[in-house]
Parts: sequence; C-alpha cells; structure tokens
Amino acid sequence: MQFIFERSLKMIYSREVEEMCPVAQGVHHGAAPIPEEAKWVQAKEVKDISGFTHGVGWCAPQQGACKLSLNVKEGIIQEALVETIGCSGMTHSAAMAAEILPGLTVMEALNTDLVCDAINTAMRELSCRSYTEEP
Repeated sequence: MQFIFERSLKMIYSREVEEMCPVAQGVHHGAAPIPEEAKWVQAKEVKDISGFTHGVGWCAPQQGACKLSLNVKEGIIQEALVETIGCSGMTHSAAMAAEILPGLTVMEALNTDLVCDAINTAMRELSCRSYTEEP
C-alpha cells in the first residue's frame, strides 16, 4: 500500500516541459533587452535608452484618443509629438505634455506630478479669471 501512495506523488511532465530551459538567475535576471536601431541593448541605466517609440491612450473610448511619440537619445527626450482626437481638455493636456517633455529624462517624464501641477495651475487661472471678469 505504501508503494502505491509514493508512486502516485511523482509528477508526470510532458516532453515540452521537460525540455524547457530553467531560469538560472532567478529574480536577478535584469531588464529585458530593448531593440534599438538594428541592435538589442541591455539597458542598465536610463542613459542607455535611445530610439523612437509611440503609444496610444485614452480617457474613455467614446471621448477620443491621444497618440504620443517620443524621440529619445541617451535617456533624454529630444522630441515629443502628440496627436489627439477628442475634447478640448485632452487637446490642451496633450499640448502641455508636448511642451514639458523635451529635455527631461525618461524617469523624470514618468513623474505625473508635473502634469498634475500644470493642470492645477491652469484651472486656478481659469477660476481666477472667471471671478474677476465683470458680467
């Protein structure tokens, strides 16, 4: 009876699983290589990142979309191109981002406080104008 129980605990693997390559470095494998200008780059620091990339995002699919294209050289954003389809708030936010991003590092650009501060300042100015204008 003991022999049957021990045998039932043995795991049976498929051929594909048995031939898989184990991850030798565990959690210390580092970042995935980035394709940059016809070569693969293992980025260890922000300055190792160079290239052109783009992505599309939206607040709500019914309200439009925004495409952001970044030209990055040695970790610093050289150019930010923005295309929007949507409300005026989205267009103004995208224009603000296109002005703020050039000259920042990739890590600085990920700091959302810059955008939030800019939007808060713009809203405060609009509120002040609406209160000071005569009816």
